[in-house]
Amino acid sequence: MADAIRTAPRKDRVLCGPAITFAIAEEINLLKQEPEWICGRRNSVTVVKTSNLSIVLTAIKKGATLCGHEVDGPITLQVLSGAVQFGVAGEPRALAAGTLIALDKAILHDIQALEDSELLLTIVREIK
Repeated sequence: MADAIRTAPRKDRVLCGPAITFAIAEEINLLKQEPEWICGRRNSVTVVKTSNLSIVLTAIKKGATLCGHEVDGPITLQVLSGAVQFGVAGEPRALAAGTLIALDKAILHDIQALEDSELLLTIVREIK
């Protein structure tokens, strides 16, 4: 099974503005109806994107991995459902539903889904 990820944003999506509202359950339901989820190992959608903030919902299937991943700003990752193994500096941490981890910028990390899981990623970037 390939890692199929949507590369184009949804046309109906408003990503920035003075106040953005989205329903997490609805967004996850939509993710799981798309070909990227059905044929692949994971699927993601950016629900907020401003000059310094991105919020991304990800659905990831059991056994899928993201290896050697690094982001250019501080992040938080919240496990909404399921469980993942989150590796930081060679130290694996089991994160279950309801758990949140925060990392400083440019920290190399790995993720492996221990179960089908749903994740909420927040990325903060410096405004240049």
